Amino acid sequence: MKAPAFMFYTGDFLSSPDVQIMEAHEVGAYCLLLFNAWQSDRPGYLPNDEGRLRRTARLTTAQWSDSRELLLSKFPQAPDNAALRYNPRLAAEACKQLQHREQKARAGKASAAKRATQPTPVAASATPVEHVLPKDHAASAAARPIATDVGPTSTGAQPAANTRSAKGQQKDNLSSSLSNLSTLRSEREAAGAASAPAQASTSSAKRPTKTSSPALAEVQAYAAEQHPDHAEAQTEAAAFFDHFESNGWRVGGKTPMANWRAAFRNWMRRRPQFQAAGSAKLAATPTRARTAPRPPDPNRWR
Repeated sequence: MKAPAFMFYTGDFLSSPDVQIMEAHEVGAYCLLLFNAWQSDRPGYLPNDEGRLRRTARLTTAQWSDSRELLLSKFPQAPDNAALRYNPRLAAEACKQLQHREQKARAGKASAAKRATQPTPVAASATPVEHVLPKDHAASAAARPIATDVGPTSTGAQPAANTRSAKGQQKDNLSSSLSNLSTLRSEREAAGAASAPAQASTSSAKRPTKTSSPALAEVQAYAAEQHPDHAEAQTEAAAFFDHFESNGWRVGGKTPMANWRAAFRNWMRRRPQFQAAGSAKLAATPTRARTAPRPPDPNRWR
């Protein structure tokens, strides 16, 4: 099997004295020769044919005549075959890769042979499962006659064996385990279904219940009851009703209101704070809007 690639050490390549004196087209030609030598049937070797080498290097006849001596010095004639040229470093790299692959192949074969001689511990790796015997097993075993080996009968038939295979025993054990598992799962699901209503009732008891939204007349009547001497009680009642009617009677726009009467009392207690904040906002209003035009500059166009 031919290796698809080789290690290209850029430091060694660029520090080579021959590469440092090469022109750009000579460096490209040298790389092409190296790549084609690696892809040949014998990695690292090229045919000793200058016409073919020139075409492989993509050089013109004039360029080859100028660079021939330098490029051929990197591919001397093979000592064992005069019809081939080779690159010593590339051939050594191919030999090193071949030795590495052969070493790995020998190690793999030795490991496979070692595993083949060792018995597979099936009994040790099997999952132990307790096999529950029926209650009447002892009585039936005592009543069962013990079979003795009396040799072949007159008809030549052998007595039937009263033993089961290990594979059949494992199947029975697995079926028993799956049956126990399904029973436990059914019990857990029944217990979860029984506890679900209790959890639902507990969570519903913790959530605040939403009261029915009042009418405007009901809010105004409650305002007159709580603040009979307040001149703006009815106005605040209408503002309170419009505010919470617009957001679905939710506190802060999120939580359903539990008691609108308590919310109205809190509304009236915080009324002075709202008025003070509104006055401060009006006082901070600038006297001139930012979008007002600037006065014309008479010296602008001079």
